[in-house]
Amino acid sequence: MQTKSIAITIVVVIVLIGGYFLFRGGSPSYQTPQPTMQPVTPPTSAPAATAPAPAAQATGTSVTIQNFAFNPGSLTVKAGTTVTFTNQDSVPHTVTSDTGAFDSGTLAPGKSFTFTFQTPGSYSYHCSIHASMAHATIIAQ
Repeated sequence: MQTKSIAITIVVVIVLIGGYFLFRGGSPSYQTPQPTMQPVTPPTSAPAATAPAPAAQATGTSVTIQNFAFNPGSLTVKAGTTVTFTNQDSVPHTVTSDTGAFDSGTLAPGKSFTFTFQTPGSYSYHCSIHASMAHATIIAQ
């Protein structure tokens, strides 16, 4: 009878230890290292802040990616204008045309992508990494 109690105790201990490692994420020797958060250093010379124009009336030659959004969401330029897209967010993003006209590839924080809109038209684009981000549009006239 005592041998049976010892066997049951050993089984219970093994199950408890296994459950501990299962819910903890595996044994320490097999854990995947977790990434660490690095502080984001703002650019040393930021452009002066200006009040944004309404989206339908936005003009200029640059778009920023910040707070998981393209700003401005709609930009009107003359055909032949080069637009610079700059990732000012703390995570990578893409600038990907909905029709395949252009694709920046992955833009790390602080990196930029330029594209010249030669042909008049409406160019909708999105971030292919973050499907929840709103689409934006460049209108070349």
